[in-house]
Amino acid sequence: MKKRITVVLILFFITAINGFTQNITDSDIPQDMNAVLSNKKLTVAITSADQPPFYYINKEGKLTGYDIDTASHMAKELNVELVINRDAASFNDLIALVASGKADLAISKLSRTLARARYVKFSTPYIVFKQGLLLNRLQLAKITTEDNINSFVRNYVGTLGVIKASSYVNYARENFPRATIREYDSWDDVIKALNMGEILAAYRDELEIKRILNNMPNSSLKFKPIYFTDLIDPIAIAVKSENTQLLYWVNTFLEAQGNKVTADEILAIYKDK
Repeated sequence: MKKRITVVLILFFITAINGFTQNITDSDIPQDMNAVLSNKKLTVAITSADQPPFYYINKEGKLTGYDIDTASHMAKELNVELVINRDAASFNDLIALVASGKADLAISKLSRTLARARYVKFSTPYIVFKQGLLLNRLQLAKITTEDNINSFVRNYVGTLGVIKASSYVNYARENFPRATIREYDSWDDVIKALNMGEILAAYRDELEIKRILNNMPNSSLKFKPIYFTDLIDPIAIAVKSENTQLLYWVNTFLEAQGNKVTADEILAIYKDK
């Protein structure tokens, strides 16, 4: 009798479990994620101006770079087409494209800042750069000595060149409040001004400074780099604030890629730029 009761109970539990088991279908996918999958495309915003080695037109006329490779890998994982939106004239314009829904993501060497986080959500950073200064050696020698550079930089009062509408405008105001900030349309314009002695220092991340030192003839004689260990520039992916499932997927994707790459590793991979 006891054995029969045990068998009946086992059959009851098996039947109950099977009754509660349901197959997962496309209808269970949250709306924001389903919009990407049903449209069969992932729209990624980058700026209109190239930012090598993150995105640029190569010698064959193809758009390539670290961010393009990342976006392509994401689209492949989702089994959708990658569509690149280059309507943004500045880094800040990328935020408007994502917030308005004109782009699903911004993967564009985009600094994660408090100001931008008012409008969009950010992924965990996929790269974290040190911030740095590139100083004009000739102008610097007129103001201070090599032995006093660290103290001079921490209390910086000179002219400081940054890209207009970039994160470094606010970084400059926060970290160098006594500096005279001059905004330029592009990084090339900042470096031209530095080379001509119009500004004492250019302010950006370590990768961009190293690119100048690697690519410009006699750059080590003209410029002096300073890298900060306590000032960082986290690079992340922007997602529309409502798209929480897409953000979760992006973070899961980034986690699966393993350790974050460094500035030197990116420069080595895309050494033609």
